Amino acid sequence: MSSSFPMRKVAVIGAAGRMGKWFTHYFAQSNSVRVAVFDKKRPAFRNLKCVDQYATIRACVREADLVIVCVPIGSIVSVVQECLTHMKGGAILSEISSIKQQVFNVLRSARRDITCLCFHPMFGPATKRSRIVKNLLVPVRNRAKELALLRSIFPRSEIEVINDPDLHDEYMAVVIGLTYFVNLVLGSLLSNLDLKRMKKVAGTSFGMQTMITESILNDSSELVSSLLRENPFNRTYFSNFLTEAEKIQNLVSSREEKATRRAVEDIKTRMNRLTDTDKSYLKFYRAIEYLKAYDRKKKN
Repeated sequence: MSSSFPMRKVAVIGAAGRMGKWFTHYFAQSNSVRVAVFDKKRPAFRNLKCVDQYATIRACVREADLVIVCVPIGSIVSVVQECLTHMKGGAILSEISSIKQQVFNVLRSARRDITCLCFHPMFGPATKRSRIVKNLLVPVRNRAKELALLRSIFPRSEIEVINDPDLHDEYMAVVIGLTYFVNLVLGSLLSNLDLKRMKKVAGTSFGMQTMITESILNDSSELVSSLLRENPFNRTYFSNFLTEAEKIQNLVSSREEKATRRAVEDIKTRMNRLTDTDKSYLKFYRAIEYLKAYDRKKKN
């Protein structure tokens, strides 16, 4: 955290959740900042001397210079509204929800003496707090000011600005929603098979794919369900995915080798216009070697 940012007290709402804990520990790293936390589940931060627990949102946020809201998607609007009611003038309210449209409207109409940060961490709670991370920013009122604030709070961060909350949500329907959907379906299928045996006989691609599926299923059922249900753009992309899957299934079922090969070549050509699949292939195997080296190091 930048020492140039004048914060004495940060409030984390939803501190018992995985991201809430991440942010609590992140802010607690600074000896000059006290961290106020609130969660109905009453999280324990016994080893962090600078953390104070509060029984209500009102008590937690009223003296905070920065409030960060880390609650489930279904609760974000009501919690942000409650925070705004009790925050002091000149403070900053930030929220990290994966879906922005509804909460963005609340932030846009917030009191003028409150600065609002609408950002989205594109990393998970297992990320080391010393690592460079990626955040998305959806500007609410003043793009330059909010970007500077986000950089001062998270100096070790790559920041991508998305100017429209609807565009953010549409991107997330692909980046998050479709990814979760595909891996949930794959997980459902694999859960009915002899997965342990398959891992023993499988190659690198299956190993990496199952690792992604398993890591996604490590998220809470509440989070996965919300990510799939709450984003209105998901339905379109899920439907498009199933349409494309049916096309490929029909080609394979027809046993027409030339037509199937042409379809594969067409997909490869279109993808190569957008990305370098050769580089991706090399990165894939570098990642595998890194993971193997990491496993060997842990065993030793």
